[in-house]
Amino acid sequence: MNKVFTIITLCGLGAVLSFSSATFAKTDEQVHQISVSGQANVASVPDLFQFSVYVEEQGERVQDLNSVVADKTQTIISSVLAFGVEKKDIQSMRVQLNPWYEHSNNQRVQKGFKLSREINFTLRDIELYDQVIDAVLSTGASRIDGFNYVVEDPQPQYLAALELALKDAKLRATRMANTLGAKLGKVITINENSGYSPMPRGREVMMMSKSSDSLPGQINTGAQVNVTFELVE
Repeated sequence: MNKVFTIITLCGLGAVLSFSSATFAKTDEQVHQISVSGQANVASVPDLFQFSVYVEEQGERVQDLNSVVADKTQTIISSVLAFGVEKKDIQSMRVQLNPWYEHSNNQRVQKGFKLSREINFTLRDIELYDQVIDAVLSTGASRIDGFNYVVEDPQPQYLAALELALKDAKLRATRMANTLGAKLGKVITINENSGYSPMPRGREVMMMSKSSDSLPGQINTGAQVNVTFELVE
């Protein structure tokens, strides 16, 4: 079973992370307030790898095309199943049929049809990356893309980042209030303005790599909050 290793990073004041300027307000009830933003990231090693394989054929008869595409699809799926990937982690129902045109004598002539099928795979053992990609490439797949490293359950990382973001907001507000000779009172409002950060997607296949040198790196789960505190003089 893969383990997810988490590295928590909190950006300090004036670092790369941007935040809204503090604002002061005085309501009709003479309540002094300070509003700040807090932000934090939790870096994690992904435990899932996803990619898409495409089978594309063109010809005159749709029935013939469907037969060829179905055979190639089964070959590709079998090559991945051989590594212990479960069927529940494979999706292969997306099929697209389009006319096939060619230009002849400055005219656009339909020659037949193009049939394509998309097969989506999820690997739960990232260490199989190189072997699985090599196996799929050897089947003669038309195209491979959509590479995506993810954390299967990002909620623990997000909640950790959320807690750090709240602490960051309180720290900012405390520092600013102290500078102005005031103290923080109770929390008036808290607004959550964040979510799970999407994983950067790979753009190219690491062609025919025979060694286990394909590393997933880290992905960030970010959280941002806006908090308004009461100011006590």
